Amino acid sequence: MSNINCAISGITFSCEHLPITITKGEGYFHPIFALPQKKLLPLFSEHCMGHLTHTDSYLLFLAYLHSTEQVTWRQPASCSPADPATIKLIENNLRQLIEVIELTNIILLPSFTQPSFVVDSDNSLLQQVPNWILAWDKNIADFKDGNRAIRFQESVKKLENKLSYHILSGEQPKNFSHIIASWADKAAGFPLDRSEQWQRVIRSCFNSEKMFSTPLPLLKEIKAYCEENLEVGSIHFHTLYATLKEGISRHTDFLGLSSEALGYTLLPSDCSKGEAEIEVIKALATEEAPRRIDYSSDVDFLRAKLRYAVASRSTSATQTNTPDKETN
Repeated sequence: MSNINCAISGITFSCEHLPITITKGEGYFHPIFALPQKKLLPLFSEHCMGHLTHTDSYLLFLAYLHSTEQVTWRQPASCSPADPATIKLIENNLRQLIEVIELTNIILLPSFTQPSFVVDSDNSLLQQVPNWILAWDKNIADFKDGNRAIRFQESVKKLENKLSYHILSGEQPKNFSHIIASWADKAAGFPLDRSEQWQRVIRSCFNSEKMFSTPLPLLKEIKAYCEENLEVGSIHFHTLYATLKEGISRHTDFLGLSSEALGYTLLPSDCSKGEAEIEVIKALATEEAPRRIDYSSDVDFLRAKLRYAVASRSTSATQTNTPDKETN
């Protein structure tokens, strides 16, 4: 019968044949440390059901720790399996240790490695193991965040490539406003609570009816945010800026104030801008008060009502300010 002092756990166990003693300094360890993780898992179930002795659970805990291949044993652990501090260490950390090991195993990229730790005379009671588990867990989280950042930048680049294709092809921005909106959201980092709304507004910038019902301060807020958070000189920003400018123009021009766009050349060249706008509105206004039944949409009806009201007030004001002719 041989007596063996385990070089990892520090416990002494027996082996049949030959009456020899192998000390911990000679580097021999208990057979559990040769088991793959898939064979350790059933033992964890036995532990959870209370079927293992304190020494068995202690060996299982160290076996999982050793299986990470990130722990170097310069000295065996010096814990006593039945000591309350050891039992507490195992009960509070074995499950977390197994979870972080399983998460680590999922990441197959060669570039991913976990931090390594050493057991020596200063920490052989394994008090630092909970911190090691936290470090492994944080390393996984950082890796995921880094991957998300890489994937995010890749998605932005794909959107920029799409935008470049449409821009350089001479296609009108109104035909790819959904790509412009999506790029702006990713590249500028729209606030999460406003992202969906702001993208919807950008997609609607070429729709007069939707712009009519969109608050002008909202359009200006989106424009200001993009100017602050995007690279102003890029062709992608220029296209976004033109899109937002179109939306603002459609919002402020909902009465049809652009005489050139409407084909009107009714005004003398020396009249002021305000007078010119009023004359255009009067030219577009109906002679009688508009009726809803005569219009295909509420927006068209409201426009007609506003034009009629402006024209009526302008006519009344003109008549009031015109002096009566003196009678002979």
